[in-house]
This record gives sequence, C-alpha cells and structure tokens, in this order.
Amino acid sequence: MDGMLTLMSKASSAPGDLWVEVFRQRGVWQLSRDIVDRWVARNAVFFGMLSRLVPHGGKILELGCGPGRHALGAATLGYQVLGLDLDPLIVRQAQANADAVAPDCGAVFRTGDMFDLAAVAPPATFQAITHGGVMEHLDSAETIRKALRAQLAVAPTVVFDIPFDSPKNRVLFDRDDIFRQLWTAEEWVDDVLAGLAIVEARTDLHPESNMTDDLVVALRA
Repeated sequence: MDGMLTLMSKASSAPGDLWVEVFRQRGVWQLSRDIVDRWVARNAVFFGMLSRLVPHGGKILELGCGPGRHALGAATLGYQVLGLDLDPLIVRQAQANADAVAPDCGAVFRTGDMFDLAAVAPPATFQAITHGGVMEHLDSAETIRKALRAQLAVAPTVVFDIPFDSPKNRVLFDRDDIFRQLWTAEEWVDDVLAGLAIVEARTDLHPESNMTDDLVVALRA
C-alpha cells in the first residue's frame, strides 16, 4: 500500500529513500488515471466502506499518502482530499500525479507529520482520516492505539487498511527491507485495536499476486 511516514527500516537507507525505491519498483511512483481507477476497483472494500460512512464531498485527510493512490482514489469519488507525508520528494510526486491524473478533483498534498496533527489543521476540519498500509509500521500495539486515538480527536471517523499475517503477505514482504508488524486479522481486531470503537472490520483477499491481503477497519470517535 501507500504508507510512508517516520517508518522504521531493517536496512541502513533513510526511510524516504527506501520507500521511493519500493514505489518505483512496483510501478506506482508515476500514476495514470487508469492506475488510480484500477486501484479503486481492486480496493472495493476500502472505498465502499468510505462511501458508506463519510458523506459524499466530505473533507478527508489521508496520512502517509505516498504517491497518492488512496488519496486520488478518494478524490475521484468526489471527496475533498488533503494528502500528508513526511518526505518532501514523495509529496512533490503525489502532487504531480494529482495534477496529471485528476486535475479537476482539487486534491492537495503537503509535507507533515501524522504525530503532530495539531499543526496540520484545527479539530473538526475533516470528516474523516484515512490511510492505507501505515499502522503496521509503528513499533508496538500501544503506539498504534495512541496514534488512532489522536486521529479520532481530529476527525470523527477513521477508515484504514492494514496487511495481516498470511502466507501470501509474508512472501510479498520478503521483497523489501521495510519493517512491518505481522498480526493476524483476529489479533488486530481483538488485541491491537482493543478499546477503540470499531464500526466495521472486513478482510479483503485480493486475487492479484502483487497485492496484499488486507484488513479494512472503520473507527468512530
């Protein structure tokens, strides 16, 4: 997925450099409208959940936006999207992708830290916070819960997806040196997200060989 923040790496490269290389290797650094449209179709669970829970046209803050597939997918569905990432190079590429892929959608990308959301916008600015493939990079279950609680203090709804522990995902993750927590879907719901108000939680088993199997979750404040 597109998650890129202050992520940990098993290699010596800077996290941003490592992610740029991963995006380029996977052919999703420079996006086309066809790539974004296929991304929306292939992630129907995520975008369907978003459409059910967040009013059309609402303002969304996408954390760890990467080159922008999730953010631009939401923008093409009619949402007002601000994409946030820590790496300026990745943010510039995401904005270039937005200008080329969906110039009429008005998606905006900027550099920022998901752990300092007060510096991004005042509370109640956004109807939802979204992210894909971000939470599994944090260093502990408690850090994940703390981050999600902080997000729910800014927006009433958080919709996100995370890859879970499966044979397919382990093979896919052997391709790079990016740190990830690998918990089963049940462990995510029952343990990692314990104490948070889960509205929906569904697994999305992608048949495509290069896509992770994900758990899609919606939380409410």
